[in-house]
Amino acid sequence: MFSLSGQSSLTYAIGRNPEDQSLHLRIVANTGGGMFCDEFASGDAIDAIVQTHPVLISRSMCELHAGRSINTGGFVLSVLKHLGLVRVNAENSRHHELVPGTTFEEVALSAMDQGDKRKTIKPKKGDI
Repeated sequence: MFSLSGQSSLTYAIGRNPEDQSLHLRIVANTGGGMFCDEFASGDAIDAIVQTHPVLISRSMCELHAGRSINTGGFVLSVLKHLGLVRVNAENSRHHELVPGTTFEEVALSAMDQGDKRKTIKPKKGDI
């Protein structure tokens, strides 16, 4: 999977909390030089952000890992775009918005059903 800038490839993982089976997301690797937080973020926290922010930017996702690498927010937003939870805003290509009717659980389970628990995607021409 590639970053929002298209300059690096990202690998992410979707996992379940063994105690309550809740879904979580984390960034695993980045081919670029940017640092990131590799801790899991809860799907509930992701939904809370995307459901309440009409305009999403990379800094919106920084709430998930407060005080950690600022790059992580952009990387998480890129993964959420790849999963289909958010999309580019039609009026401003630097902004993203929730895809109506979707939740993190829905897109994460769909990815897991497709064997996409840990995935790396590289930029393709025309995808940026």
